Amino acid sequence: MALANLEAGKLKHNDLAPGHIMLGLIAEGACVATEALKVLDVDLDAVREKVATQMRQGDSDRSFSSRAQTKETKEVISMAIAEARKFGHRYVGTEHLVLALLQVEGGIPAKVLKEQGVELEALRERVLSMLRADVDEAHDLSHSRHGDFEWVHQQELAKAFRSPKFWHTMILAVDSANRLGAGELEPQHLLLALLRDESTGVAKMLAEKGVTLDWVRDQMQRDAGNH
Repeated sequence: MALANLEAGKLKHNDLAPGHIMLGLIAEGACVATEALKVLDVDLDAVREKVATQMRQGDSDRSFSSRAQTKETKEVISMAIAEARKFGHRYVGTEHLVLALLQVEGGIPAKVLKEQGVELEALRERVLSMLRADVDEAHDLSHSRHGDFEWVHQQELAKAFRSPKFWHTMILAVDSANRLGAGELEPQHLLLALLRDESTGVAKMLAEKGVTLDWVRDQMQRDAGNH
């Protein structure tokens, strides 16, 4: 979703639409969604070009850390959560998003994917086949790498997806990870994001305890030097 927001920026759009999510999935590179589409002989370069062309270049010159979601985007997120529930997954991943995009009638991603011959049931079966072959325990509900506690209900997760503040924090976290040269987003990057965003009040609250942005960065660099 952070990549989708960046794609919207490239097109100079004010809102976050399903087309941006499709472009974000392709920008993600190797993930379940793109790999499943490749197996179905989908030309991702052609999809990216057609989606971007049909969305057309905007004229917004404003800089956004996060964008308001269109009605269609909210529909995609709701459908993605429903797909995750059907699979029995505790998370919403790229595979759920691409299945949702294909179901939004009249949406640009659905139109372009169908032109490539992608059918919903074929894509869903391909995704399920890939996940069954995946050894990642996150896809297996009989295991838990996070301990025995109650996971956030899907409806509660939906609140995060609909929150611009949530995506603003995530974008800052991704930026922090990139600046530090990290290959993956980790919890400490979320802490940096919260400390960078003065609007949340978290930075002020932690500063009273001596926890500042510079202090956390110094600690992270020190830990990295010890490994």
